[in-house]
Amino acid sequence: MYADYDFYLNTYLGGSISVEDFPRLSERGSDYVRAATEGVSDTVDGWRLDAVKKASCAVAETLLDESVMTAAAFSGEQAVSSEAVGGWSRSFRSPSLSAAETAFLEGRKRDALRLYLGNIPAFAPVFRVRSYSCIHTENGGRRR
Repeated sequence: MYADYDFYLNTYLGGSISVEDFPRLSERGSDYVRAATEGVSDTVDGWRLDAVKKASCAVAETLLDESVMTAAAFSGEQAVSSEAVGGWSRSFRSPSLSAAETAFLEGRKRDALRLYLGNIPAFAPVFRVRSYSCIHTENGGRRR
């Protein structure tokens, strides 16, 4: 686990995670950072380690939101997907996270990594943008 609760409260300035939930979420957040950085996060120190700790705190907060959303989705309460007034009608959706919700949460985790680790040279291979060569042809792209 990269960050302890004192770091979370006083350096990261977090306030969403309770002291009881912090060890579990921080460990999972640290695992996410370690996997995403291919273990490079275990080799840094100083201000770079503080950046790793902040990234793991941000991911831990996202994991908290994910657990709240998942608990709500599988609470047994059916979510209304649509309603109509004339001839009254109500439709329900199945209890699960939507693809948009899942993508949103994954995006938040990636954004946390980029925010805290994206400008650190040690992590450059992780954030490298892949480029692909392009073949240009004559006649507006049509081959003869």
